[in-house]
Amino acid sequence: MNKYVGYIVVSVAAILIPLIGLLYGFWDANQPKTGPVGNGVQIAFTPVQLLVNIGVILTGALNLIVAIKTYLEQKKPNENENKCVDE
Repeated sequence: MNKYVGYIVVSVAAILIPLIGLLYGFWDANQPKTGPVGNGVQIAFTPVQLLVNIGVILTGALNLIVAIKTYLEQKKPNENENKCVDE
């Protein structure tokens, strides 16, 4: 695995990990709670937590675009290397 594939893997992880955390948080907030814990107001995330998670997801998405672009540029053969020199 070269550095370009690693860059793609890290970018996908930066998208999936916060997304899974958001989904788990919303799921957990909607579960019925019993006893004194269940009597209060249930807030899944504060606005700051949402902003941080959305920022990480957007950063991962933008880095994924750059990672794919650099991977494709690295895969293209250099035009100067393929020319035969018959001089």
